[in-house]
Amino acid sequence: MVPSRGDAVRGPLGPGGQGMVERYWEALKGVKDPEIPVLNIVEMGMVLGVEAEGEKVRVRFRPTFSGCPALRLIREEIEKALREAGAKEVEVVEAKAPWSTEDMAEEARRKLLGYGVAPPLPLSLAGKDPPCPRCGSQEVVLKNTFGATLCKMLYQCAACGEVFEAFKTV
Repeated sequence: MVPSRGDAVRGPLGPGGQGMVERYWEALKGVKDPEIPVLNIVEMGMVLGVEAEGEKVRVRFRPTFSGCPALRLIREEIEKALREAGAKEVEVVEAKAPWSTEDMAEEARRKLLGYGVAPPLPLSLAGKDPPCPRCGSQEVVLKNTFGATLCKMLYQCAACGEVFEAFKTV
């Protein structure tokens, strides 16, 4: 089962119990995307499942982009957060299912907008220009297909003059 729009799936439970699985999910909400620090990996839809058996935790995880330079750091932060939540053994399994911007929770999109980054458009609108996150104008000009990170593009608003980044739709 592949989750959509950030609704991550809770895996089968072992003796760790429902309470521990919930605790681990909460811990994972503290793991931020280092390239977009207002977002956590759960609301990004990067966590597909958490399984607990005793003191062992298994997390099914998928990166946003296969070449993501922050992948190693995110994996380390996952392990650290789960150990701090009580896990003695942590296994992070990279899922084969590709990540899509459709997997992001609505809360993540709102946070991006508040951060000044245009959130990704729905897949049905891929290739269209996003509205300006500052004034909402559709009169924007693509300045560069890459922003500060691989997952963003650089735009300028013709209405208010704001230069802004937009999250790529994938």
